[in-house]
Amino acid sequence: MAKKEKKFSLLKLLLFVLVCILLFFLVTTLFNTKNTNTTPEVDNTVDNGDNNDNNQESGDNTTRDRYGFYNGYGNSYSSSWKLASNVGKLDTNVANNVRAKRTKILGNNQDVMTILVYMCGSDLESQAAMGVYDLQEMAQANISKNINLIVYTGGTTKWHTSDISTRYNQIYQVHSGGLQRLVENAGTGSMVDPETLVSFIEWGVDNFEANRYALIMWDHGGGSVSGYGHDEKYPNLGSMDLAEIDEALTEADVQFDFIGFDACLMANTETALMVAEHADYLIASEESEPGIGWYYTDWLNALSKNTSMPTIEIGKNIADSFVNMCKAKTPQQSATLSVIDLAEVQDILPAKLSAFSRSATNMLAGNQFKTIANARSASREFAANQYLDLVDLVDLASGVGTPEAKDLVNALMSCVKYNNTSRDMANSYGLSIYFPYRNKKYINTVLNTYNKMDMNPEYMECVRNFAQYATAGQVSSGGSHNAYQSYNNYNTDSYYSNQSSAELIIDLLDLFINGSYSNNNSYSSYYGSALDLLFGGRSLDRNVAEYIANNHFDADLTFKDGKIAISDEQWSLIDLLKLNAFIDDGSGYIDLGKDNVFEIDDNGNLLAVNDLTWLAASNDNTNWQVIPYYFLYQIEDGDNLISYGRVPVLLNDKYANLIVYIDDESMEVVGATYDYKDESDVVAKNLTELAEGDVIEFVCDYYDYDGNYTASYKLGDKLTITDNIYLGDVDISDYKYLASYELVDIYQQSYWTTTMN
Repeated sequence: MAKKEKKFSLLKLLLFVLVCILLFFLVTTLFNTKNTNTTPEVDNTVDNGDNNDNNQESGDNTTRDRYGFYNGYGNSYSSSWKLASNVGKLDTNVANNVRAKRTKILGNNQDVMTILVYMCGSDLESQAAMGVYDLQEMAQANISKNINLIVYTGGTTKWHTSDISTRYNQIYQVHSGGLQRLVENAGTGSMVDPETLVSFIEWGVDNFEANRYALIMWDHGGGSVSGYGHDEKYPNLGSMDLAEIDEALTEADVQFDFIGFDACLMANTETALMVAEHADYLIASEESEPGIGWYYTDWLNALSKNTSMPTIEIGKNIADSFVNMCKAKTPQQSATLSVIDLAEVQDILPAKLSAFSRSATNMLAGNQFKTIANARSASREFAANQYLDLVDLVDLASGVGTPEAKDLVNALMSCVKYNNTSRDMANSYGLSIYFPYRNKKYINTVLNTYNKMDMNPEYMECVRNFAQYATAGQVSSGGSHNAYQSYNNYNTDSYYSNQSSAELIIDLLDLFINGSYSNNNSYSSYYGSALDLLFGGRSLDRNVAEYIANNHFDADLTFKDGKIAISDEQWSLIDLLKLNAFIDDGSGYIDLGKDNVFEIDDNGNLLAVNDLTWLAASNDNTNWQVIPYYFLYQIEDGDNLISYGRVPVLLNDKYANLIVYIDDESMEVVGATYDYKDESDVVAKNLTELAEGDVIEFVCDYYDYDGNYTASYKLGDKLTITDNIYLGDVDISDYKYLASYELVDIYQQSYWTTTMN
């Protein structure tokens, strides 16, 4: 009996184990089936008056997990450690071993504060009265007798009030209920001339003594790329770069409680390092500001009740009132504002930035360019439509993921004492930095500015090294910069189609640097003198050449049976994927732009698009016309995918871009930005809305049948805004069109598939 019982127990055990194994395989199968990694389907169905739906699949931030490319900014990073958001969290801690604040607050509401507002009106005032609106907000506050609010006006061809002169620069004091003119004629100097800023600061301090001083610079901004300001009366003078701002602040020799920029893109690491000698705090925005700018009434009221208010609380009030007003008045426009402790920036940040830069440089030397490129690609990017290469430094460092990067992140999070953003600005932690990737043309400008302002040398070297890889990879790949030129000449310009050795890459780049590579004349004008700074007359480092030779995109981009087979290894070298479409008008091809429309099957095959739809506009929701559209980036807001794009136009006869917001349920124009690329590289604040009576003409590039760019082309009829501008998708299958996918590799070189038509 004992033996029989033992046999029976063993049988039960074996059956139990078998059942467990079967259950394990069943659960695993169900789990894998449920979580198959495919490109997510996005339904962008929008009622455009003709009931045309766009149900094509589109890329989002999960795409990198399998295919290696990324069509959004600021949604993911590759490090194994995650960060909690710092939005809305006031940090009152004081770091150890940093300099004391230079402004001494007396307390008990005894402090006297002089606030100097340098208001360069520019087109913000002449076209949209934004300066006058902000002056009204200031005058609506119940301003304390212990606050001297002094405003310097100029820089615009038209003030929307007869009280302010367009001919002369002037100085005003803002009182509760109105303005008092203090200086009738403060000269006619350009407001992007550092000496004009110096004269105002010195005059304000001499005439309004206080124990707390603040400076607010009001206008457009371009951060570390171009600095501050666009004087409409002196358009050829460009902007005041960071080095020039530093010169002005040094000459004026005033220690400010805070320096604020009511301007776009000025919350940069470079800006913070520069102004740290001149102020205790920086208050500025990482992103482009909506046109309404700061909301002055509420924070001035709060400060007037307590002029001994701690500076970080003043900053918190400024940030909160700004973001809240943007949510109310411009709900589809992005908003960011942060308060940065400059004592910590000055005493802690340089060493941490140096260590991070050295670690990134070592990664490049260790054949990890792709890792850093992926981190850069996935980082939150600001003014994406301007391609200024300004990214959130915390997000970038998080993606790099080294121990030195983590130390830098901790330092940055400590420096940013308060940060507020709109919901769509995930991974915006308060300080951006220039990191060249999308656009190489600003390398020369920024590195020269770095040299003038003694920017962190290790970071400069890191930027140079990264840009060397990116530039060499792009140049050595050859290729065309527009789709049409590639259609009838597939891959014949591609260097890798025939050669890929390190020696040949070195030879090719040497020819290019010396101006002898005729096939790349367009590159020479594109990069300009940046090559001297990047390579210094030296040949390309062999390690760089070998890396590029071993990591280059060379897939066959010919459609066969409606698809293109691309391996996972090749997908890992792709950063962006877009669809470019052209319409044949009988004389040539109209370029409709680039959209993030694509479809990839489970095997990694890129599929041809059928039944192509494109963006269209109407001012009455009935008469629709196809318009050019350029996808910028895509973000996630909960379960909602939000895309932003630009539409090039002439707005009242001036070149601009309409900024388009598209989510799962709607499409709308959220503002317009003017282009100053022929005058300065500052970024315009977004206008809050299109006004009734505005005239829009859509602008696109035009190519002849030989693939040569001929001119900018006005597409369709003028559209006059009578109520609103409606957007929708229309089917363009009835047109004679060409379409091609553009694949952008990790060096930012474009490759084009054969056409779909």
